[in-house]
Amino acid sequence: RLCVKCKQPYTPEAAEIKSLLNEYCEELMNTSSFKKDAKSSVEAVYKDWVKNYGNEKGQLTLYKAVGCEACGGSGMKGRLGLHELLTASDRLKKAIQEHARVAEMLAICLEEGMRTLKQDGIEKVLMGLTHIKEVRTVCIK
Repeated sequence: RLCVKCKQPYTPEAAEIKSLLNEYCEELMNTSSFKKDAKSSVEAVYKDWVKNYGNEKGQLTLYKAVGCEACGGSGMKGRLGLHELLTASDRLKKAIQEHARVAEMLAICLEEGMRTLKQDGIEKVLMGLTHIKEVRTVCIK
């Protein structure tokens, strides 16, 4: 978790936003909507980000870890959980019974609204709670 006393806001460049979008959408590429039209699906994710996390100008704000006395100079203070919750729907249960491939089952879960650990972490980056470097550290692939 970023230290609330010293975290420094900044407006990310387009390349950084694109990198976050690519990481967020990586596993979504196997879902039906992304297979049909990946470009517009990625744009929809970005529009959702701006709606949920953007300012009145439509800009996203990210934060840097600076360091102060409160956090011992690290810029980080406390912990923050990343969560992935899988709900067993009828469609997923059927796929399990039919011994479907893991990639197919993951696509079903994502289509039904599940977020992966990395996706949850990226959303917490957009909320200003943590930094993408920390998310990447725990979401090794």
